[in-house]
Amino acid sequence: MTDDEKTRKQGISRREFLRDAGLVVGGATIGSAAFLSSCKTAVNPDKTVTLSTVTTPANRFIDPIDGTEWPTLGEMQAHFAETHPYAGDIDLVTLDINGVDYTLQVDATDTLANVLRDKLGLFGTKVACDMGQCGTCTVLMDDIATFSCLNLAIECGGKKITTIEGLSDGTILSPIQQKFYDNDAFQCGYCTGGFIMAGLSLLKVNPKPSADEVRLAISGHMCICGNYKKVVDAITGGV
Repeated sequence: MTDDEKTRKQGISRREFLRDAGLVVGGATIGSAAFLSSCKTAVNPDKTVTLSTVTTPANRFIDPIDGTEWPTLGEMQAHFAETHPYAGDIDLVTLDINGVDYTLQVDATDTLANVLRDKLGLFGTKVACDMGQCGTCTVLMDDIATFSCLNLAIECGGKKITTIEGLSDGTILSPIQQKFYDNDAFQCGYCTGGFIMAGLSLLKVNPKPSADEVRLAISGHMCICGNYKKVVDAITGGV
């Protein structure tokens, strides 16, 4: 006697049992939620499936030496002082970047541009001249356009820093990014992030700038492709 025959003698076949449990349909293993939603006649039609959403806190405080994570800055600093007493000469700074606090170990000579790219992987901030002459590395610091290659990271604690990554949610462009796109205000694109951040800084204090006001705002920026006219068009008059 087969297993199915033995089970049928108890009033239900093995396949029916597995089907009712939501485990097998056509020989494939699936979850009960998928089974209940796809089967035309469920054993418990009134059963509802509740999905839980896990929310991850935005702020993360990580010991820069041993990598342990702590819920608050104070707990991380206390752990750091106790666990690494020899590291008293290491500089720690907490940077507010795109609304998220990052506590990092930095050298006294690390620029904000270096930290954004090398420690946080925010490669939208480009580095070209590294001397404050091209504007490619521009970010907003307390809503003011700033060359990140000229600012030491250790001095940026307590500032609200916004990079090009902070303007979009990853799927929908911000209004100024969309206007750059609509006006073809880029060619190779390397300098584009810097122009957008400079334009955004201007729009925060002057929502409807004239072409001459835009030219003044981006006067510290270089575009090797020479696409200045379309950049000016993208910012003039606001978004």
